[in-house]
Amino acid sequence: MKHILTFVAACALFAGISNAAEPLNTVCPVSGKPANPAITSNYSKTVAVCCNKCKAQFTATPKAYLANIIGAVTGQCPLSKKKADPSITVSYARQVAFADVASKAAFDAAPDKHIKEVRQ
Repeated sequence: MKHILTFVAACALFAGISNAAEPLNTVCPVSGKPANPAITSNYSKTVAVCCNKCKAQFTATPKAYLANIIGAVTGQCPLSKKKADPSITVSYARQVAFADVASKAAFDAAPDKHIKEVRQ
């Protein structure tokens, strides 16, 4: 039981750290209304890139390359358009808040369509 509580506390700490880097959005990306922090979904996308230079570029400013990541072609680096190296990957992940459950459902049905609309 003690190990479970320690694990839960560590997860909560990690979640707090990751949210500190990218705060929860205040506007619903689907409806445009104020977001409710109690209604959230998690978005994540991982793709292969061609080299560590592209990985570093993405890591430095992930939002600048989000459209590239969303539209990534399998086997092609979304930054350089060269052949991707499957052993080198980049990931974009964030928690998104919504105004209502209908907006969350619309996002969950097509997350790549709506993630570009996420604003602070």
